Amino acid sequence: MSRRIDCLASTIVVTLSGLAALAFPSIGCVHGRSHVTPQQVAHDFGDIHAPLPDAAICLRRARDIVGHEGTPTPPPVSAPGRRVILTLFRPGLDSLVETAIGATQADSLEAAAESIAGKPATAGGGRLELDVPTAVEETSLDQDIQVPLTAVGLQGLLVTRDDGKTGAVLPAEIVERGMFQLGKTPTLDRDKISALLASRAGVGLGDLASMRAYLYWADVHVEAPRGEAHRAPLPVVRGMVAHPSDIAPDRLLLAVRRGADYLVRILGPEGRYLYLYHPVDDRADTQYGWLRHAGTTYALLETYGELRTRAYLVAAERALSYLKAHLRSDPDSLGKYALDTNDEEQQKVGGAGLALLAFAEDAKVTGTRGDLETMRDLARFILKRQYEDGHFRGNGDLERDTGKKLKREPVYYPGEAALGLMRLYAIDPQSAYLDAAKRAADWVMHVRDASVSEDDQEHDHWMAYALNELYRVAPNPDYLDHAYKIARAIRKKQHRGVNPPAPDWLGTFYEGQTTPASTRVEAYDAVIALSRFARDGRSPGGRNENAEQWLLEPALEVACSTLGQQYDDDDDYWLPNPAKAYGGVRESLFVHDVRIDYVQHAMSAWLHLARILRDPSYGRTGVPSQDPGEAVPAPLL
Repeated sequence: MSRRIDCLASTIVVTLSGLAALAFPSIGCVHGRSHVTPQQVAHDFGDIHAPLPDAAICLRRARDIVGHEGTPTPPPVSAPGRRVILTLFRPGLDSLVETAIGATQADSLEAAAESIAGKPATAGGGRLELDVPTAVEETSLDQDIQVPLTAVGLQGLLVTRDDGKTGAVLPAEIVERGMFQLGKTPTLDRDKISALLASRAGVGLGDLASMRAYLYWADVHVEAPRGEAHRAPLPVVRGMVAHPSDIAPDRLLLAVRRGADYLVRILGPEGRYLYLYHPVDDRADTQYGWLRHAGTTYALLETYGELRTRAYLVAAERALSYLKAHLRSDPDSLGKYALDTNDEEQQKVGGAGLALLAFAEDAKVTGTRGDLETMRDLARFILKRQYEDGHFRGNGDLERDTGKKLKREPVYYPGEAALGLMRLYAIDPQSAYLDAAKRAADWVMHVRDASVSEDDQEHDHWMAYALNELYRVAPNPDYLDHAYKIARAIRKKQHRGVNPPAPDWLGTFYEGQTTPASTRVEAYDAVIALSRFARDGRSPGGRNENAEQWLLEPALEVACSTLGQQYDDDDDYWLPNPAKAYGGVRESLFVHDVRIDYVQHAMSAWLHLARILRDPSYGRTGVPSQDPGEAVPAPLL
C-alpha cells in the first residue's frame, strides 16, 4: 500500500513573504538611531508590496541573458519596479551576485542579468537563483547584529547609497558561509558580512558607515538542475531547497539509496569511513568514532537487506572486517567491545551492543554465521558488565569505587546493549541473552525512568527498538506502556502546528538538528510496529483509537524535515564539490557538516518508515527486528 502526506514544511514556504510582513510591519529604528526615510526605502527597494513576479518567467529570461541565448524569452509582464537580487552559482568558482532596481520588475531583472552576463565564465554551467525582497528593516553595521535564532539564514543584508553603489549578501549565504554566531544571543557577524558587502558594492570598508544598511526578507527560487528544464523553479529556505510533499515509500527509499551510495563512496579501501566531512570547504576531518562506525555499518547492511545492491554488502563487510580488527579484548570477561573514549565507562557496553548489531545484521541478510564467535565474545562482555539489578557498569559505579566526580554519560548505552543481545538471541537463542535484555529494560523502566514525567522522559530510541523486540518474545505490558511513554514524550517536544517559528522549523527538535530528528523517527517506527503487533491502539489520552494517527502523523512531519537536509541534485548547487556531498545528511538547519551517524540514523528512520507505509501488515508478525523475508541470501544485483 502506498501512503502519501502533504509535507507542511514545503507548503509553508509559499507563505514566507507573509511571515516576513508580520515580522517587519514597518521600517524600524536600530540601536536607537534612524537614518532612512520612507522615501529612501522606496527608492532603495521599490514597491515591495506589489505582487511577486513569476519566478519561472523571470529565471528563464535571466538564463537567456546570462547564457547569451539567441532566442530570448519574452520579458516578464511589466509591474511596478522593485529590487531583485540575481545570483549565478558556478561549479568550482565563486558565485556572482548582482542586484538592480528599475522602473519595472522586468527592468530590474534584466539589469541584474546583464551585469552577470558581462562577467567572465558565465556561459554554460551553474544555476541561477532569484531573491526578491519582501520586507525590510533598517540596520547598522557598527556592531554584530542581534537576531532571533529562527531568522538566521532567512534574512539577507544590503547596503546602498545615492550614487548607485550597492552590495547584497543573500539570506542563504549567512548560513552557508557561517556569517553568524549561535549561543544565548544569536548574532550576525558584522566583520564577515561587512567585508563581503564592501567587495560586492565596490567600496572600501570605511565607506559602509555612510551607506544605508538593511536587513531584508526575500522570496527565493532557484533553477531546477540543468537538463531538467521541464521542472518549475524550486523554492529555497535557509539555503536548502524545500523538498516535494511526496513522502510515498519510493521517495523514502530513494533517499535511503542516496545515503548508502554516500557511505560506499566515502569508505576507504581498508574499511574506514570518512567520518566527518565539511562540504562547504570540501574538507575531510581526521577524528574518528568506533561506535558510529558500527552503527553506520549496521544501517548499510539494513539497506542491503532491503535493496539488495551488491556494492552495499561488499562495503559493509569491508567495514565489518575493519571493526573486528579494532575491537578491544577484556581479560576479565574474555569478551570484546568497541570504545571511543575512556571518559564514559558504560560506553564499552554500548560499543559492544552496536558492534553486535552490525555483525548480527550481516548474519541475518546473508544467512551466514562466520562471525558467530565474535558476536558471542561481544555478548559475553555485555553480560559480565551487568549488575544484578539490571543496570550496566558506568561512571556512577566508578564514582562509588574511586570517589572521583565523573561526567554524566549519555542514556543510550543500555538500549544499544539490550537491542544487540536481542538480535543475537534471534540467531543464537541462549536464554542468558534474553534474560540480560529483560533485566536491562526492567531497570530502565522501573528505576531510571520510573519517576520521570513525560516532559522529562528521555527520547531513548534504542530502548524503543529493544522494547519492540522484547515484547514479541516476552509480551510484558510494561514494555508496551514504556514504549508509548517514549513516543508521547517525543511528540511533546516536536516543533509542530500550522504556525511554526520558521518555515523550515516544522518537524524539527531543539535548534533544527537532523540526527535528533532522525532518531525520533526511529523511535516512532519501532513503537508503530510494536502497536501493530500488540493490536493496541491507545492514544495519548488513553482513548482506544488507531494508534497510527498519533504516531504516524508526527513521524511523517519529521521525515519531511529530514528529507530536506540531504544533499542531492536539487540543492547542492552552492557546494564546491557536489558529487562528494551527494547523499550526505547535514548536521542541522545551521551547520552543513556531514558525519556518518547523521546519514546512518536518517537511513534507518526512512527505511523503516517506508516499510510501515508500504505494508499495513508490517510489524504484525513476531519476526525479530521486523525485517522482511527470511534470513537467507537473496540474489545480488
